Amino acid sequence: MAMTRKIAIPVICLAILFFLEYLGILAGMNNYFYDLAFRIRGPDKPLEKIIIVAIDEKTLATLGRWPLKRSIYAAALEKMRGADAIAFDVLMAEPSRDDAALAAAIKNHGGVIMPVVIEENMTLGYPSKTLAPFRTGHVHIERSIDGIAREVYHTLYFQGHMLPSLSSVLVEIAGKTTFPHAKPPTAKSDNQNIIQSDLMRINFYGGPGTFPRISMLDVVNGVYPPAYFKGKVILVGATAMGLVDSAMTPYSETRMGTSGVEIQANIINNLFMDDAIKVVPLTIRWIIGLTLALLLYFLFLRITEGRGAILLIFAIVLYSLFIFLLFSQKHIWFAPAGAYIAFLIIFAAAYIFKLHEAAVSLGITYEAIQPHLRIPEARGRSIIVRKGISGLLTPGGIQSQAFVLNDITNQLIFEKELSDRILLSDVFGVAVFDPKGGLVIANRDVHDFCRANTISLDGRDRFMEGLTPFIMEKGNEGALFDEWLQRTPMTVSLTKPDKQYLKVDISTLPVGEKQYSLFILTNITKLKEVEILKGQIVSIVSHELKTPMTNIMGFSEILVEELEGEMKHFAGIIQEESVRLTKFVNTFLDINRIEEGRQQIKMVPVLLSDLLEEAALTLSPLAEKKGIKLLLQKVVDRPTPVSADRDLTKQCMINLAENAMKYSPPNREVTLQIEETADTVRVNIIDQGYGIRNEDLNNIFEKFFRSSSEETEDIKGSGLGLSFVKEAVEAQGGQIAVTSTYGQGSTFSLVFPKAA
Repeated sequence: MAMTRKIAIPVICLAILFFLEYLGILAGMNNYFYDLAFRIRGPDKPLEKIIIVAIDEKTLATLGRWPLKRSIYAAALEKMRGADAIAFDVLMAEPSRDDAALAAAIKNHGGVIMPVVIEENMTLGYPSKTLAPFRTGHVHIERSIDGIAREVYHTLYFQGHMLPSLSSVLVEIAGKTTFPHAKPPTAKSDNQNIIQSDLMRINFYGGPGTFPRISMLDVVNGVYPPAYFKGKVILVGATAMGLVDSAMTPYSETRMGTSGVEIQANIINNLFMDDAIKVVPLTIRWIIGLTLALLLYFLFLRITEGRGAILLIFAIVLYSLFIFLLFSQKHIWFAPAGAYIAFLIIFAAAYIFKLHEAAVSLGITYEAIQPHLRIPEARGRSIIVRKGISGLLTPGGIQSQAFVLNDITNQLIFEKELSDRILLSDVFGVAVFDPKGGLVIANRDVHDFCRANTISLDGRDRFMEGLTPFIMEKGNEGALFDEWLQRTPMTVSLTKPDKQYLKVDISTLPVGEKQYSLFILTNITKLKEVEILKGQIVSIVSHELKTPMTNIMGFSEILVEELEGEMKHFAGIIQEESVRLTKFVNTFLDINRIEEGRQQIKMVPVLLSDLLEEAALTLSPLAEKKGIKLLLQKVVDRPTPVSADRDLTKQCMINLAENAMKYSPPNREVTLQIEETADTVRVNIIDQGYGIRNEDLNNIFEKFFRSSSEETEDIKGSGLGLSFVKEAVEAQGGQIAVTSTYGQGSTFSLVFPKAA
């Protein structure tokens, strides 16, 4: 049934198109292509024996105003007596006193044709009575509805008279042959009706001026000798402005008309050369066009739309080329408008059938997908879209298709966002709730721990309420969802089915214009156990090492004061190492407090220049002891305050300056510098020390890291100082930067944003 419809609908459309062309609806398009073919072909060379004797402006200016005396025509005939035939395109209906002279000249020549016309009042306009006995022919040219002359009827029957065309009579005389005029109608005809026969399409050789043209004045004055006209075919007619009975031709793209006498010259040339345009009948054209159209139609059904469009363009171009070659080489006109429209119709039909099948397929696909959609609105919507293209042609149908695409698109976005977030995290459990709080999806792990710990999954709010007692961070009791969004991640401690810690990340999942709630739970039990163990170790270090180290430092000081000689030296070493070990323990504990967020940071407006002065004052004795020149340099007198912790920032400055002096040879400078940019205040600690190798620069802020240069291998250090500075500065919203040239020195910078 579907294949029958695919064949029947295009055939019906083509039949309607054939009927429309038969009625002449496409005549205008065909005429346009016909004229275009002439212009593309260009002018052609006519026969040299056809000459126009023009009654031009020069003739009228010398021989008198229009109408010319017929004695002038008689004189011209005398000069052109060697011509094979002479045709006048000048109606001489009114008698004159020169008619006898002209009649004698016509009779003397023997090959002259006079014009005859059918007047607007439906009467025959013959030459005057004196000139009537000679051969005549009508000069009517058929103009189309657009005013362009393309055809001529060589035989007219009117009021019982047979009127041959002027051109056919001239060819009979010049060619000494007989023109095969159509036989007169057998039925009695109305005297007021014109019966036209022997239609011919004019093959124009060019625009105005294509045929040789000489002035009547020159002929009368004998400029051209009688021998010039021997064997010629002469057309006498008016070409002067105001006298010309002109008509548009296919070459009249500039809207410039061609005189009637020159159009007659084209017709005569066609008859002599037998190269008039032959028109292919409508039936033959449509047999060929229908065959090609159906062949293209079956190809269009089997290839993609893009390739179909390319094939359509190729077919039209190839068909046009065939028509033009047939026209220019064989003078055969194959009207193309019907075929062009047929090609477009079958292309559109093939495309519509494919669109229909796609729409039906979309409906089937939607019905198959709908039960599997997780979006509740889409799952519950009852939309029937298996109407094919008929559904697309109505507002409701288009809306249905839009709902289908929107549902599937939202589902794909939903699945992609969900899978992306799952794949990018170490996921233990996932739960998604719709904008109203209803559960959309939850994996098995979530169901298991909710069941074990009596946590409800009936809705988002009840799920949050069930998690609240297990949250380790305080302040989440009774909090709304928006507050949870701001506080995430949170840690949940569960005891069932076994002891485990879960990190809860909460975010929104946008699908279309709606916001879904996404809970991602990550099992961090091992990390939490390590963190607890770390805290226990730190506690041991804090309580079990600090007290003994304090005692060792105190007793070593007493021993240094009491002992003498070598024993005093040994006691000094104990004191020095205990101080270093105590400092190491304190720094280690400070770093851990900062990392765990237990360090109390008091952010207040601070002038870094004041802190730098205090640090310089504190470090002066150490600098003097090491033989280092400590310089304080202010690029700006009073920099803008920054928000920072005074004691922590000062300790960072002291640590960096101590490092600079420690890793500098004696008699060098260490510069404490402060400068200001548009957005920051910067403290630079500049030394002229040993510098840092490039390969070590990326590791110097790691805990316990120490560079391995020969110059610094004997310098004692814990590898924690720079790590402490980095943690402390970043905890305040600042940054630390370093530049170094090995063997020349280093610059460490503390960068703080200006206070708002």
